[in-house]
Amino acid sequence: MNEYHLNHRIINNIINTSSPLQTNINNNNSNNNNNNINNTNNTNSINISNNSNNSNNLNNNNIDTKWKKNLYEKQPYSDNYTDETFLIGLVQNANFIKYDFWTVVLDSFTVSQQITSVILFAIIFFHSLKHTLTLPFLVAMAGGFLVLGYIAIIIIDPSANFLSIRSSFLHIILLFGTVYGLSPVLRTLTNSFSDDTIWALTFILLLAHLFFHDYGYTNNESQKFSAPVSLNAAIFASVLLGSRLPSNIHVFVLISYAIETFALFPIFRHHLKRHSMELHVGLTVILCVTCSLLLLGMSKLLALIYIGIIGTITFVCPLWLIFIQKYKNEINGPWDEASVISQSGGEF
Repeated sequence: MNEYHLNHRIINNIINTSSPLQTNINNNNSNNNNNNINNTNNTNSINISNNSNNSNNLNNNNIDTKWKKNLYEKQPYSDNYTDETFLIGLVQNANFIKYDFWTVVLDSFTVSQQITSVILFAIIFFHSLKHTLTLPFLVAMAGGFLVLGYIAIIIIDPSANFLSIRSSFLHIILLFGTVYGLSPVLRTLTNSFSDDTIWALTFILLLAHLFFHDYGYTNNESQKFSAPVSLNAAIFASVLLGSRLPSNIHVFVLISYAIETFALFPIFRHHLKRHSMELHVGLTVILCVTCSLLLLGMSKLLALIYIGIIGTITFVCPLWLIFIQKYKNEINGPWDEASVISQSGGEF
């Protein structure tokens, strides 16, 4: 019993002795945890402060760095960013040309001349088909037009000389000789076609001739007559019409008129307008009056239709063009495709 009490006292002494140590250990652990939490909070505060400073620096850089329209340069802006200078280069109606009524009317004379030439050619075919004009008269008139045209070119074109005129005249004689030799073939080339097919094809081809004609050359906007589609369509139409004529010489005369009207007459009108605007206007008036009188002898309705077409093209269309100019809204700016300018000043 005494031994038991002795052991119990020893154990209590040991427990009492270790309690302060345990308390110290617990206190130390608690202090360490508090220090770690404080350190963590301090670190987070520092990181937040650094992020805030970086954001402020980035904003300051955005404000300090001016935006440039350069795709190849790295900038602190988003790809779709634009500033107030983006639309400075905007130009509206940069190529706007204010048209004058009478200037447009004078330019429309070229179209009126070409339409009148086509109708005059159709009138010559009609009189050849109906035999209302004799064959010698048609041949003399074709030859007279050719000679008068060359004489007028010599007078009004200062660059014309004897050698160039002779060379051109020899080429024309060779061409007419070839047409004369091929007249029997050309007359029977489309002989198997029906009349309705011939009239329809001729109308379509002459309409294509008017659409594809080189009006810029006649208006002196270019120096080279280039209208292969228009010329081929007109010559093919004359070949189709020639198949309805009674003799080979009639075919030759008709195709000769086609060559003079559709190939040589535009060249003459080009030089005439370049030489004198008054002569250009006078030629237009003569052609329109002559065509109106000839159509009036054939049909009053055809004459009225022709006068209405010429009046519309000459006066109504220029008024309409000037009226719709106010609706023109062309926008140009630095976003347009770059155009390469050659050393001569032309644009590719």
